[in-house]
Amino acid sequence: MSKDLKKNEFANWTFEIHMILRDAQHTADHLKEWMKDESVDTPLLIGPAKSSIMCEPLGVAGIMGSWNYPYLTTIMPLVAVIAAGNCAVIKPSEMSPHSSLMVKRLVIRHLDSNCYKVVEGAVNVAIKMTSTKFDQIIFTGSTEKGKLVAKAAAENLVPCLLELGGKSPCIIDKGCDVEFAAWKLAFMSFLNSGQTCIRPDYVLIDYSLVNEFVEHMKKAMDKWYDGGKI
Repeated sequence: MSKDLKKNEFANWTFEIHMILRDAQHTADHLKEWMKDESVDTPLLIGPAKSSIMCEPLGVAGIMGSWNYPYLTTIMPLVAVIAAGNCAVIKPSEMSPHSSLMVKRLVIRHLDSNCYKVVEGAVNVAIKMTSTKFDQIIFTGSTEKGKLVAKAAAENLVPCLLELGGKSPCIIDKGCDVEFAAWKLAFMSFLNSGQTCIRPDYVLIDYSLVNEFVEHMKKAMDKWYDGGKI
């Protein structure tokens, strides 16, 4: 990640590796509970009987990760895919080549190669992925690319799970702590160099608070951005 994105160790650990480890542990802790059949009422017309909902694997999932969080958007979905009993083909983003190679090495080293494969490549590989008859496609990226993925998958009636970037307004009204809001906004705006799907996109603020807000933002930016913490 440091070679691809120039992230520091704090950002690498806190916003990717640690989150993946916690998600994997949470999944392991609750898996037996999630696997249990759920008893439901039996309709009168087909009674007497007992009815339940049984969870089963979908089959093979296609996971397409993003460049800005190269491990979070490939390994975390893979945790869920494995927990649900599925196989997977994983395509990391070609825009983070060092991270992509490491994902491939980790999968080869630790997972069954008959069930889990990593494919690397650019647009031509992505097109092949979206036109393949997977049982589900999991994609993280821009809204523009998400539309293309969904359109291609629809040709084969493949369901998609899309995590896309969009507009994330921040509303600051009278009565709030303007300084606290400015510091939180600055932190999230510059986190990962601003490349986060739910990054605050613009501010809607009461006109009487504008000058105060701008001053606090300047101080926060000096600390978080110029100070090199993010």
